[in-house]
Amino acid sequence: MRRIISAEADVLVSESHSEALSSLNEARERPSYTLMLCGAAGIGLSLSFVSQNLAVIGLFAILLVAAYVIGNMIDVPRRNVVFAYDLEPVVEERYKAFLDAIDRIANAHKMWFVKAKGDITNLHAWKKNSGASELVDSKETAVSYALPKGIASNITPPMIVIDGKNCYFFPDCLLIEENKRFGAVRYENMRTAVRDQRMIMDSAPSDAKVVGQTWKYVNKNGSPDRRFNSNRQLPICLLEEIGMISEGGFKGLLQVSKHGIGGAYVTAITELGSVTKELKDAEPLLITKNI
Repeated sequence: MRRIISAEADVLVSESHSEALSSLNEARERPSYTLMLCGAAGIGLSLSFVSQNLAVIGLFAILLVAAYVIGNMIDVPRRNVVFAYDLEPVVEERYKAFLDAIDRIANAHKMWFVKAKGDITNLHAWKKNSGASELVDSKETAVSYALPKGIASNITPPMIVIDGKNCYFFPDCLLIEENKRFGAVRYENMRTAVRDQRMIMDSAPSDAKVVGQTWKYVNKNGSPDRRFNSNRQLPICLLEEIGMISEGGFKGLLQVSKHGIGGAYVTAITELGSVTKELKDAEPLLITKNI
């Protein structure tokens, strides 16, 4: 199996976003007073139960609430960053087209990110794997709309989890969160492609195109191996595979169950990248500041 290894988030630093990423990562590293104050009050509340004195228990309960409120008042300006967007009409139009394309992907019945692939090179493995030509190690994922913790913005972007990385598709960049650190990839520095992929599945997703059948255990001539009582037919589905790779080393490989929707995503992200490339030397679309 060949592992699809992507660069870690904190080494994916777009030059135009370096200041924003620095502010964001520094904010994340600051200690949380909410956690410290609530921890101290929580310990006091736990110990107060030993006394079985309702007045003491009530006092520490009030202190716990106060610790949370005060901690948040201290932490918000220290540990949060604002992403404020004022999009030009052409950028807004391209971003809406991108959102439409990614919503089509979100509506697919199933989506996976691929962790590793490997060719099947011997007959024994071929027969044991239903006649497949390669093995795929994948995990189900989905599209959601969310902001990273610690970021406030006038835009809530689509997000996909890809191999432990939370990938947020903002108008001017792909913001990547991993292990509480952030990196960014500009769209013009990302290459995307889509291709057909036949997959043998235990059961076909409701929107998948079934293009054939095979057996769980198969003979060389394609017939079922009768030595296995549990042998059954499996559907061969035509999926779409969407690949993403950046100059800085980000890699992502997605598979979607619905065929014919990946091309719009590739076109939309390419066109969005052409707009952000033209604006590269102008005033940045992304404005960041500490609250």
